[in-house]
Amino acid sequence: MKRILFALIGLLALFTIIRAYAQEQEGESRYVIHPGILEFETTEGGARLAFGFLERSEERGPGRTWNLFPVRLSLRAGKQSFLIAMNGLSFLSPAGLRIGRPITIRDVKRGDVISIGGDVTVEGTVEGDVWTLGANINLLSGATVAGDAVALGGTVEADRRSKIGGNKQSLPNIKIPFLSLLSSEHSAATFRFIMEIMGVCLFLLLLFLFVHYGHGHLSRLGGVLSSRWKSAVLYLVLALLIVPVLIALLIVSVVGILIIPFISILVMFLAYAGYLAMAVRLGLWLRKSSPEVAPAAAYTTGLLGLLVLKGPVLLGILFTLLTADFFQGLGRFLSAIGTIAVAAATLYGLGGVLQYLREQVRGG
Repeated sequence: MKRILFALIGLLALFTIIRAYAQEQEGESRYVIHPGILEFETTEGGARLAFGFLERSEERGPGRTWNLFPVRLSLRAGKQSFLIAMNGLSFLSPAGLRIGRPITIRDVKRGDVISIGGDVTVEGTVEGDVWTLGANINLLSGATVAGDAVALGGTVEADRRSKIGGNKQSLPNIKIPFLSLLSSEHSAATFRFIMEIMGVCLFLLLLFLFVHYGHGHLSRLGGVLSSRWKSAVLYLVLALLIVPVLIALLIVSVVGILIIPFISILVMFLAYAGYLAMAVRLGLWLRKSSPEVAPAAAYTTGLLGLLVLKGPVLLGILFTLLTADFFQGLGRFLSAIGTIAVAAATLYGLGGVLQYLREQVRGG
């Protein structure tokens, strides 16, 4: 595990050095990758996407607003440039992100409205920002937007009796790659399939790192998951009870809220490590092998376990792209089965990781 940590620190340092010495050349394109920053720049325009752990904002009214996992997007096209800032948790809120379908706000909507490939029509009140990618924003008479109204690849049309508390900006000439896929009738399934493929690529990378640098820990963790399942379930239940209470106590103080993003990152890392171990353990069970296998065999075994866990999800998404009702129903069933399997493997793996860490502490 120490080797993995040192490798990640080395990569972060390398990316920092690359960005520090990257110079913008006149008449040439510039591509910069940095932890938390993805930047693209040309002579005609550019874009910059940044994300972090925590942000404090005092732009809207008195007091301070704390945003967890903030996301900032700045764009430049010719002489026009602007910045969009949002709470990263908006993507997880109900109806926080809509893909390929129009949105109509008639009452009061708390939070941001984000649409990709679907027009947004506001008749009521939005207590946040409204921004679209490849779509238009229409503000009817009496509509109110407390924040910004931004259309990238579209226009903002506002009635003179509507109100916008922030900025009204649009860049209709921006061309967004793959937007035609996201604005089709199967946009949600297409977007989900792309995200699943990206998740598979991340799995392959992290599995390689774990097998190469922490093969011994991975083997012992697989043994814990197979022989101490009662303890793993017990630690999972304790974690589900303690972590929400701990977060609630930290929210009360300003100093405590600074720790919440790091706790979230730690829990997600431990859960993903458990998911990797469960995939390897499932592959070993299918191959009827012992936990003590060579690194190459452990990697191929993890791929087999991933196929069992993720295969129904990917196959189900492909079935939902077909027009026949039978295949769409079968696709939804397979997606549900695969999602439940992945969630169960991740939760059980998290309990196994906690049990393994306890044994390591007591043994050390």
